[in-house]
Amino acid sequence: MANYLLSCDCGAQFTIGTIDAGKTLQCAECEIEVVVPNLREIRELPEAKSSSTQQKSTWGKQNGLIFGFGVILLTLGLGLAAFEFYQASQLDLHDNREDELLYGNAVIDQMPPLVIIQQWRIIRANGLGDQQDGEYQLNAKQYAEHQTSAIWELGAAAIGLLLCCIAFMLLKRTHAADPS
Repeated sequence: MANYLLSCDCGAQFTIGTIDAGKTLQCAECEIEVVVPNLREIRELPEAKSSSTQQKSTWGKQNGLIFGFGVILLTLGLGLAAFEFYQASQLDLHDNREDELLYGNAVIDQMPPLVIIQQWRIIRANGLGDQQDGEYQLNAKQYAEHQTSAIWELGAAAIGLLLCCIAFMLLKRTHAADPS
């Protein structure tokens, strides 16, 4: 594949190939963007005799900021998600409601009939009172909250990973003089 010389307004020259047609390159000397002409116009440029310039990618301040923010988001998201999953795994999700019902029924079965009738009248008159969630219900609710938080944090980590990828995709191609 033949290489051609493309000149910048500042006088610097780029070595380009037909594969670069229509691309935007950044000049290493003046840092302005130079648009590579189409295929027909490239072939009218003078041919490059030697490869005195090489192509490289530059990492700008914008790339660094996007990448840094992405890494922070990725790290925080993964760390917090791991913590939430750990917290959820520490909860006792053994359902004891069946055992509690069996115990309550055994206590009622041991009561004399007149005491049971008296307790029933008290309950009918006053109501059952405030019902409280048992330990299982509270733990199940906390477990669901931890899982939901972990999912949101994994989403934040995915956004961080996406930002890191975007930072690499935004690298600008420049041409610089060969150091040798």
